[in-house]
Amino acid sequence: MKFVNVREFSSGATKLLRDDVERGEKVVITKRGKPVGLIIPFKDKTAVAEALLEEAGSLLKDSGINEDDVLKALEKVREKVYA
Repeated sequence: MKFVNVREFSSGATKLLRDDVERGEKVVITKRGKPVGLIIPFKDKTAVAEALLEEAGSLLKDSGINEDDVLKALEKVREKVYA
């Protein structure tokens, strides 16, 4: 996994995408040393799904939604995807 700050990212996004992401490397974008973004190669669909689920978990936890409601929502999505 590669870490780049916002300035590096904004000035070299095309090169970063071409040289790193297209080759399968994940890139964390940082601002003042703290992660603010993550670029995941789309061809690694498992990694994309895991990152999305992790982010969804963080959002749900921060929103105060209880575990039962989360499980109900997950079941609805599961039915749509695997029906």
